[in-house]
Amino acid sequence: MGKQRFSFGGCAPKRTRGVDMVLYVMITVLTVSAACFVNRAAAGKHRGFMPENRQEALNRILLAGIFMTLFAVSALRIGIGNDYWTYRYNFLHILSGDTKVAYEIGFQWLVRALQTLFGYDNYRVVFAFMAFVTCALFLKGLYDNSDWFAMSFFLFMANGFYFMSFTNVRYYFAISVCLYAMKYLFQKDFVRFVLWILLASLVHKSVLLTIPVFLAAFYLKWNRKTLWLIPAVCGILALGKEGVRRLVFFFYPYYEGDLILDVESVSYVNIAKCLAVLIFALLFYKRAIQGNPRAETLFNLNLFSLIIYSFGFYIPETSRVCYYMAAGNVFLIPVILRSMQNRKQRAFFTGAVAVCYAAYFMVFLVRSRASTIQLLPYLTWLFD
Repeated sequence: MGKQRFSFGGCAPKRTRGVDMVLYVMITVLTVSAACFVNRAAAGKHRGFMPENRQEALNRILLAGIFMTLFAVSALRIGIGNDYWTYRYNFLHILSGDTKVAYEIGFQWLVRALQTLFGYDNYRVVFAFMAFVTCALFLKGLYDNSDWFAMSFFLFMANGFYFMSFTNVRYYFAISVCLYAMKYLFQKDFVRFVLWILLASLVHKSVLLTIPVFLAAFYLKWNRKTLWLIPAVCGILALGKEGVRRLVFFFYPYYEGDLILDVESVSYVNIAKCLAVLIFALLFYKRAIQGNPRAETLFNLNLFSLIIYSFGFYIPETSRVCYYMAAGNVFLIPVILRSMQNRKQRAFFTGAVAVCYAAYFMVFLVRSRASTIQLLPYLTWLFD
């Protein structure tokens, strides 16, 4: 099957990298610009079929446009992501049953159903379906849980969460469910929160760790009686390496000894990001976080991810474990910015956050050509 390189005007091969980056930058600028006109507060809390006012109608139009853009780019890709073709071949094994595939049972059922319905080896439909559901849950989660949708959406795009969903499709579906299900955690509707996580675990069982971790983050309050927990957990992770690894391999036995997955790697970039957010949050802790259960939960999740990145770096796929927690920063940072009553102060810190994350996004794009990521160059089956 042929693969068509996405390009603008038949640019020369030597300019491919720049063109590919331009495509991703254009998508980000376009969708973030649209998000700036989404105003949840002005739309009210009307949930009927017909919009209650102009702002609600505008919100729906803009959100639909953002969704269609993200969904189309994801669904039309081919060969994008370091595991794209691995997924395709595993789809065949799922249908034939000749080889055991280490995918959760829910995802295997989905693959069988879609390829039974749309035809043998129609792997594009599977990727398109996952793109549809993942993008929808990401957007719904951002809209429902954010105090400032435009900033949360910008942070979501700049962190690379959307583009990374082109690879590890099961895992990023699980993250999208977490972002959506957070609203039930904040509402203390724990039954629905757990049910959504259990649903996601049928696609990627690692998401189950969010049940105890998110509940701990929700109920943990920092004071003189609880601060000892921080050095205690750091010590357990630092000194209990063998025990922690045995626990991980109990759930993921095929990780043990894997030359790619079972490696020790300190993610200095992610440590720096989480540390920067922690310092930023501490500067405005009393004003923006203390006494706000939602903000306290998000603060704790960022702290948990920082500790694991720093002292649990030997855990296979550490970033996957921590992203469940660190993804909450797309909500935490807007909470802090919104708490600033001084306009000049808010403008300064908003600009600083925007510049820092824009710089991170550009670094992310540069690294997206790496063989371990393979998000660039962008390829599509549209022109086959």
